[in-house]
Amino acid sequence: MNSAATNPVEANESHTIPWAERPPSEIIAFILRRHHAPLHRDLPALLASARMVEEETRGESLSPAGIGEHLEQILLAVENHLAKEEKILFPLILAGRGRAAFMPIKVMMAEHADHVANLARTRVLTHDFQLPERVGSLPASPAAHHRGRVWEPSQGSHIDDAAPAWRALYLDLRRLEADLNQHIELENNVLFTRVMGGDSDGL
Repeated sequence: MNSAATNPVEANESHTIPWAERPPSEIIAFILRRHHAPLHRDLPALLASARMVEEETRGESLSPAGIGEHLEQILLAVENHLAKEEKILFPLILAGRGRAAFMPIKVMMAEHADHVANLARTRVLTHDFQLPERVGSLPASPAAHHRGRVWEPSQGSHIDDAAPAWRALYLDLRRLEADLNQHIELENNVLFTRVMGGDSDGL
């Protein structure tokens, strides 16, 4: 996730806006801007970084073995999920047909549970985002992260050269976890709950 997605003010925006007072169309616009757009933009680069870090740290006790394949599965699942929302569910809601979207909403909520399980698997593969002592530790808050330099495979001491990219990858993965959890909370507990209760923009 790039630095534009890590602004701590914007990261907390979904928790400060009184969504119960906003129409579903405004909630959807926020979700598309704050959550969908960064996922479309950043996930491919995150996958590429994961594959490179996994290769460069191979053999290390804390190497995130399997993270590349896992993130590829996440990318495919998330992209498929976003397409369903953008092409099917959200147009139904915006057309004032939210009550007809009961089954699509149930499908989306089930997929949200799969995303949460995938995030838990990410923590397992990264040893709970643990880094070797000589690589350093992560800041307490993922909102403090701004993406570092672009990583390239090294020819020398691979751990020392991979350290900035390894740290950046884990910071980005932690930001992905926080963003997806906020995204899911807003849809499950606000948008979907209101729409299934018959709320609309008055169309």
